[in-house]
Amino acid sequence: MRNAIVVGGGLAGISAALALQDSGKWNVKLFEAGKKLGGRVSSIKDTETDMYLDNCQHACFRVYDHFLQLIGRCNAQSSIKFQQKTNVKFTNPNTGISGSLYDSKLKPPNHLAKSILKFPHLSFKDKLAMRKVVKKLSKMTEEERINLDNISFEEWLKNNGQTQNSIDVFWGFFVLAALNISIKKASTAQAAFLFRKGLFGNNDSFDVGAFSEDLSHIFENQILNTLKESGVKIYKSTKVNSLIWNGEKFSQIETSKEKFSADLIILATPHHITNRLLKKNNDLTKVICERIDKMEYNSIIGIHGLYSKMVTDEDFHFTALVNEPIIQMVFNRNFELKDKSNSKIEQWLSVPVSYADSYLSYSNQDLKEEYKKVITKIWPEHSKYLTKIVVIKTPKATFSTKTGSTKLRLTSNEIIPGLRLCGDYIDNNWPSTMESAVISGLMAASSVLENDWNSEELWENWPKPPKRGDSNWDTL
Repeated sequence: MRNAIVVGGGLAGISAALALQDSGKWNVKLFEAGKKLGGRVSSIKDTETDMYLDNCQHACFRVYDHFLQLIGRCNAQSSIKFQQKTNVKFTNPNTGISGSLYDSKLKPPNHLAKSILKFPHLSFKDKLAMRKVVKKLSKMTEEERINLDNISFEEWLKNNGQTQNSIDVFWGFFVLAALNISIKKASTAQAAFLFRKGLFGNNDSFDVGAFSEDLSHIFENQILNTLKESGVKIYKSTKVNSLIWNGEKFSQIETSKEKFSADLIILATPHHITNRLLKKNNDLTKVICERIDKMEYNSIIGIHGLYSKMVTDEDFHFTALVNEPIIQMVFNRNFELKDKSNSKIEQWLSVPVSYADSYLSYSNQDLKEEYKKVITKIWPEHSKYLTKIVVIKTPKATFSTKTGSTKLRLTSNEIIPGLRLCGDYIDNNWPSTMESAVISGLMAASSVLENDWNSEELWENWPKPPKRGDSNWDTL
């Protein structure tokens, strides 16, 4: 058995470590600087209520094949509840008008056509123009898609006859929510992948999966236990300060307490940390660091409203909010959770603020006032029962899929002796999502195992992702 070290305990590092350990050919040590696994997918404890609040409202989708394989491998199926039919609700808080996008029995990319025709937030002119782009996206080749990296998706849509209203309400919403960036800045190569693979992919691709427990609980229980049972040795609260070159390859890491040797090191850290570690060996990694230097992050903000009484209908799950720049979506966590988190909190509303770069400078009080103003438009009585609002800011939330970003992304097997890279910035076509993180970890493991794995394939010997009606997974 050979020895491997994985640096970083987020989804990428966990996936790489577990895949290598499962192979029976490697003994793996996993190092995480924080107190808990999960990396940027995390929760905090609110000391006043003793509730664990995710750093931002998270959801997954049925198209996240490899992430769901990891969840299945860790016996955490009961932590996710899935829609059995795609249904994405949109509400205009100023008019009260609501409408949903849902799938039908028509074959992709036309499976949403019925709901789009009935969609109240788009005019007939908007809908007529959209047909051209849906057709163009479905026929686009991979080479054509990648060649659109330097043009913003908004510009590409306008060049293809899209109305400003359809860009604001439809195209822009999905880019904002899934790519965590404004449609004005998003790479068309990345946005096109989102729509081709997700919304206009299989009929069930965009079924929403909701987490029925806080994310830190999943990482610190089912995932942590699986890693331990597989034989991975875990070092939490252990920051790796440097990589050590032995003259031929990277062969050691150094923490504040000691050095650890290995036949292979996998860096599964956010790109700015990867850059810092690699720059200490500048002659070896200069070209890679020059590309990482040009990469950027986008931020997210999570806003949590806690109530002493239910203010929504019990069967309300979530809605997107039309033309609201900050309070973009509202989720009812009660609808998702297995159990109430606090006996005195009867309702928990969660708001994800995507591409929050412009709002990081806002005070928490400003963001709370904005939350109250918008929520009042939908549920006028909510403030009577509002106990507390919690704001959580994450400045370096995701790798930025801005124009030109695709060409900056690295491969998992960059030619650095003794070292492999993984993380959301690795080139696997996906934008910065839980799925892209898992795929990048599996790509690094595949490179080490030399098993010729294609990321379009499922990971061998891990459970298959769920289809609709799978009794092993909970439903919404």
